[in-house]
Amino acid sequence: MIVFKGYGWLVAITAILGIVIAGALGFRHPTIVWGIVALTGVADHFIGKKLNEREGRLVQDVETGEVLELKNTHSFFWIPMQHWLWVKLVIGGLFIALAATMKPEA
Repeated sequence: MIVFKGYGWLVAITAILGIVIAGALGFRHPTIVWGIVALTGVADHFIGKKLNEREGRLVQDVETGEVLELKNTHSFFWIPMQHWLWVKLVIGGLFIALAATMKPEA
């Protein structure tokens, strides 16, 4: 089962890169790591917007005369890339709130 179209796989890659960069910089607290993951949605938004605004190709059906536009779409789990900003912000916010309410173990 394919869960992405076009360059939609970049949504997962940006999140993984955010986690790797947070670890490389020494950030270990979950609120900071999830905040960075949530902010990777900004990159997804601009990349997705640029990729999905490209012009399509117009073709005409010879039999019916209907004109169709063939266009590549870039999505991850059937959500266009540019909308993953909001998904990541909500998920990141939920995990930040969860991490902030948990008691640290002694």
